Amino acid sequence: MKTEQVELIHELGREAEKFGEQWGNYFESALFMHGHICGGMPLGFRAALAALKALDTERELNMGKLVFVETATGHAAGCFADGAQLASGCTYGKGLMERTEFGKWAITLVDKASHKAVRIAVRPEVMQAAFHSPFIELRKQGTPPTEVPADVSRALVDNLLNKTDEELFKVSELFEYALPAAPKPTFELITCNQCGEVVAANKIRVKNGETVCLPCSGYPA
Repeated sequence: MKTEQVELIHELGREAEKFGEQWGNYFESALFMHGHICGGMPLGFRAALAALKALDTERELNMGKLVFVETATGHAAGCFADGAQLASGCTYGKGLMERTEFGKWAITLVDKASHKAVRIAVRPEVMQAAFHSPFIELRKQGTPPTEVPADVSRALVDNLLNKTDEELFKVSELFEYALPAAPKPTFELITCNQCGEVVAANKIRVKNGETVCLPCSGYPA
């Protein structure tokens, strides 16, 4: 990453401290994790902040919430999902994020204990403005996001950081979200009899009398 990009990320992190000092740190981390400065990631970050506020809850540190993000593969501004993940704390690795492939810029945050949920959708006029921005015009021409001039990227992010939730989003009323019973996580390891690699016990299969991993079994996941 270029020195000027690192410096800009630090500056944007300080700017995001308007949401709270810790949120400045999280926003800076989100920019570094995401790898480039654009509008999609900050928009997802702001959407998750709005969802946490609507549910009157904190960023998830354990396993207590789920996020359903409505972006998809093969379209611009899918970066939205990274921002939603970082701000909500509902990470892919913890199994707390699912992408619906709807091709929309919206999230639903669900509290597992109460089953209360809220849906945050980016206003159409915000997306239209973003997709007619100089940043997107350069991307359409094939410019990699890391090669977009810093002043173009920063203008997009500054605009999103300085708008209110009401200007950016449609926030639903709280509603009940029915969740299926989740299986208990396993802490047991089993060694596959064919490849010799360790496998989480709840993903082991039996084939021809041997305990094997999914790839060695040939069975569907």
